[in-house]
Amino acid sequence: MFPSSKTILLTAASASLALTQSAAAEGLGHNERRGNPYVAGDMHNHNTCTDGSVAAGYTIDRAVGRGTASAGGNNFDLDWFTLGNHGGSGNRDCRFSDTSANLPGQTTTTWSQTLGQTIDGITISSLKGTPNGTGTGAQMWRWQSIREVEYPTIVDRSAKYDKVLIEGLEWIAPGHEHVDVAVITGQHPMHPRKGTGNADKMAEFEYRFDRADTDAIGPVIDAGGNQLWPGKDNVNNTGTVGHQKALTGVKWLQANYPLQSYIIPTHTERQGPFSATANKGYNIEHFRDFNNAGPTVAFGIESPGHFAEGGATGGSGSYTTNAVGGGTYGMSGIYTAKVGGLWDGLLGEGRNFFIYVSSDWHSRGAGGARDSFTTADFIPGEYTKLYVPNAGRFSSQQVIDGMRSGNSYSVNADLIGPDMVFRAKTRGDEWKTMGETLVVRPGEKITVEMELTVPNENNSPYSFDNPLLVSMGIKQPLNKPALDHVDLITGQITGVVAPDAPNYAVANVAGTAGAAIVYNSSANIARQIQATQMQRGHGGDRDGVRLRFTTTFVAGTKPFYIRARGTNIPNGTPNVSDTAGNPLLDANNAQVSCIDPACPAHLETVNGAKKVTHDVQSYSNVWFYANPIFVRPEGSPKLLVETNAELARRLGQRADGDHDHDHDHDNDHHDHH
Repeated sequence: MFPSSKTILLTAASASLALTQSAAAEGLGHNERRGNPYVAGDMHNHNTCTDGSVAAGYTIDRAVGRGTASAGGNNFDLDWFTLGNHGGSGNRDCRFSDTSANLPGQTTTTWSQTLGQTIDGITISSLKGTPNGTGTGAQMWRWQSIREVEYPTIVDRSAKYDKVLIEGLEWIAPGHEHVDVAVITGQHPMHPRKGTGNADKMAEFEYRFDRADTDAIGPVIDAGGNQLWPGKDNVNNTGTVGHQKALTGVKWLQANYPLQSYIIPTHTERQGPFSATANKGYNIEHFRDFNNAGPTVAFGIESPGHFAEGGATGGSGSYTTNAVGGGTYGMSGIYTAKVGGLWDGLLGEGRNFFIYVSSDWHSRGAGGARDSFTTADFIPGEYTKLYVPNAGRFSSQQVIDGMRSGNSYSVNADLIGPDMVFRAKTRGDEWKTMGETLVVRPGEKITVEMELTVPNENNSPYSFDNPLLVSMGIKQPLNKPALDHVDLITGQITGVVAPDAPNYAVANVAGTAGAAIVYNSSANIARQIQATQMQRGHGGDRDGVRLRFTTTFVAGTKPFYIRARGTNIPNGTPNVSDTAGNPLLDANNAQVSCIDPACPAHLETVNGAKKVTHDVQSYSNVWFYANPIFVRPEGSPKLLVETNAELARRLGQRADGDHDHDHDHDNDHHDHH
């Protein structure tokens, strides 16, 4: 065991965090936060307000509750949670789950059936705005359900669970596909003095900028029908002009809620490249545009969600062969998974541009909400976890601050836990962690340290051995993935590409040809550390194995970054990884048969043989990703990640001095220490 007195300081911009190994020695259970420097959440999920299968309240219950749900099925005890439904409209009353969810007493219910009734303490008297549909097809605009259904549900569940709950949105962006958004201004569901607040600012963004919301009225402020939110543009929603409208939305957030909002494009490869005449995907120039227009609100991407959809002919994430990359790679999109790919291209500019993961929960496919198996999605917290710093008095503001800082990491299938340390320093300097910049003198030795815990088990319902590892002679139960190695990936930073530069826009390609595009040729796997080479410790039977390693780099005359990823998959695993350890196209996993007698019946078959598909694939091919640490030579110009962090600090200082500012959510604290 490592010395119990050892304290690790994480110098994130949003918080000063400490991890003491003695906390592990106390034998804390899986659900305890005490001593954990990070807390887990999910920001992308759906309910029956749009195209999900379960009620808004049920989604929250399963995501943040503990133990077993009252109707059956495990809860997943997330620390924070954002409701992230689509914009537009919906005809279903989202206080009810669909019949397909197979929950006792729950049947598909429309707004036309419940108007005027008080249900779960909420009364909807009318469907507001421009009339949209008739009979059971009558639609409620999403701005109304955000204000009058989802946020009141958040207020109720906040009191019940004492967790950080946020009303967000999956923005159907003009010119593109989908974007995770939240505006927390006004949201303070547990404020000790000012009441429960509202989600009006979130609703206003949806009304003004979601291309699926064609309502021309919105909320009115008097009997004369005067609009609360006048001046909506209901056109310019497609292609190039649509992208410009999306940029207007980013600028609106930056101007009005620069520290209280985020905009994170999601499953970014799924619809293929950007189209000048349609609403599809993104090229690198669109992410550059977003970050330029919203330096403190547009700071990353998230993908892919739908982690159990991988079938016999395709990988996870509902990515088809027309996605950029032709599918997913190690349960990630190619923009993240490829060394030298699009993410490395943005990091090579020194941008504050980070990656995140969430569930994109809709349903369990062939299973009901209480079933242990899934052929589509996982419940938030079941498979994916986005870790942000655990501030001592944790609030919704700390969620956004942590995401913005870059001091976060993303984990599938609980490969590692909430106590990762990833940091760098030179002799005599303070440690710098993810999202921060270490200033060095050329020739100095840089020490990089990582510590992490591999938990004893995850949420997989399967305990048979990983079928993808059989050919490697490895016996590893699906509910007990073991870390094989960690990659430290570096790339040079050459400066921000100007909008008028010829390489600002880069041609993109659908299918596997998109995986060949190199955006940063200097990016490489600089170090690969095998788990067998790491120092090992443990914190009691329930805590798993603690691993630690250090390595060194020598500072040069040019800035660079160091990012990390880890997996349970050895290099050269047939149909899974190449000889360097890079993930192959996940569709290849389905070339492997699942031959254990315990292989479940819902797996897809080829010539009568069950294949590694759906949730078995998800629990077989497991990864984590950590955001980068930046390194800059002393005396060289500051990187954009530094100047944008300084901008955020100045904005925070200005807000602290303005007694009229409206982000009372800062007082909704949840102490996890």
